[in-house]
Amino acid sequence: MHFLESAYQASSVDRESAEWPSHPARIFCSLVSVADPEDPVQKAALQWLERQQPPVVRVPVLSAEAESPRAAWVPVNAAVSRPGHAVLPGRTNGGKPKTWPQRTLGEPLVEFEWQAEPPLGVLAVLEMLAKAVPYVGRASGHALVHAAVVPPSPGGPAPGEDYGQQVWEPTLEQQSAEVRQLRAPYGGYLARLQEAYEQGQPAWQQARSFPYRLRGAPEAPVVEVVAGPYEDVVVFAFPPSFSLDAALTMAVTGSLRSKVMGMLEEAGHDVEAMVAVHGHKAPGESARPCAYLALPFVGHRHADGRLRGVAVALPHGLDPGHRRALLAMLLRQGGGLRRLAVPTLSRPVPLTYVGAGSPVVETLKSVRPERWTQASARWATALPMVMDRFPKRNSRLIEESVAVSCRLAGLPQPIEVEVLAHGAYVPGARELPVGALRRKAGERPLPARHVRVRFDRPVQGPVVLGSKKNFGLGLCLPIDGWRNA
Repeated sequence: MHFLESAYQASSVDRESAEWPSHPARIFCSLVSVADPEDPVQKAALQWLERQQPPVVRVPVLSAEAESPRAAWVPVNAAVSRPGHAVLPGRTNGGKPKTWPQRTLGEPLVEFEWQAEPPLGVLAVLEMLAKAVPYVGRASGHALVHAAVVPPSPGGPAPGEDYGQQVWEPTLEQQSAEVRQLRAPYGGYLARLQEAYEQGQPAWQQARSFPYRLRGAPEAPVVEVVAGPYEDVVVFAFPPSFSLDAALTMAVTGSLRSKVMGMLEEAGHDVEAMVAVHGHKAPGESARPCAYLALPFVGHRHADGRLRGVAVALPHGLDPGHRRALLAMLLRQGGGLRRLAVPTLSRPVPLTYVGAGSPVVETLKSVRPERWTQASARWATALPMVMDRFPKRNSRLIEESVAVSCRLAGLPQPIEVEVLAHGAYVPGARELPVGALRRKAGERPLPARHVRVRFDRPVQGPVVLGSKKNFGLGLCLPIDGWRNA
């Protein structure tokens, strides 16, 4: 891609900065945009490309986030019967121009290199489509695009030695400061894009991300990751722009538990025997129950702490038959968990499954499973933790109580515990009123706090602490994750 300006005009998903390095899905979508959807030859060529392994990405070494984002006035799509001259330009009194992040490039060249040689017919189609692409990213990012087969080069130069380019390569490494997640094509991507277009959905919702690593970057040391108490997390998002007050957490998760049990009963399962689902353990029972979670928007400077989705966390050691039944019920084709009744609302809330093979229905990371399941040595509560016992006054027993709660939750002994009397460690996280910390009237008014814990090794999430962990309170955010997000 040879840009006609020394700038790359494409925003990251959260629109906080310019996308960098350029994502391979970006050029694939550009090719799709100029292809004839009715032409089977063009379709076959794009399907060949999407089935290949993610490509190597080469970007200029000298690049920087532009100090001033690109700005322009945008016409307003106003539906009025008789618009006046002041309405037609789309500019209203007191209005502001729209801005877009962009990346200034030392060399206006970006390359994607797939490690595969296409058949001659496929190459001819890709060359034709590439020449037809007018821009990449924003419509103002005019570029000359071409496709070619180049001979493989043995080894690889270090960054800065490859004609002034950085080289980003796909990697199997998932958790590292040097690893970035880039959206890239995958098998079935073209079909998803065409379906999204027909339904009026944006293309970015159909993307999948793959880990990439800068060639020549020092290898991260291998660190043992401790398995957390939960094996699977099934996430459902609320509709875009819809949210609930975090004070409704217990009401939402209690309703989620009842909904899951009811659906299992309707399917003919003996829910009474599924201890992990209802959580009523007999004395001496060691099985860990499922956790019903509500996912707040936290960890961002604009976070408001409101709930954007729900999840069911399935523990390790769950009976295989019960696991299959639960997953089948939650995710079955054409059915599954599609809506949830919430107290105080007159209508059920629609739900959309969010998983590795599903479209992302919300830009917020709060509704992505990896937001809560990634490994981290440091965790901080996104929702306050209700203590498992009453700590004594004027002592450090409250920190000791948190450490005990970690062990009760199936986690290692923390090497550091911090507790706040008021406030929270994570941006957007809220304190909740006393009434929001009890499931039933008359329950013991155990204290609730926002806490931060550190383990000697990374722990796989999700991490949920305290006496109300099975109903979502005490849900923790991986600090190593959101600080690097």
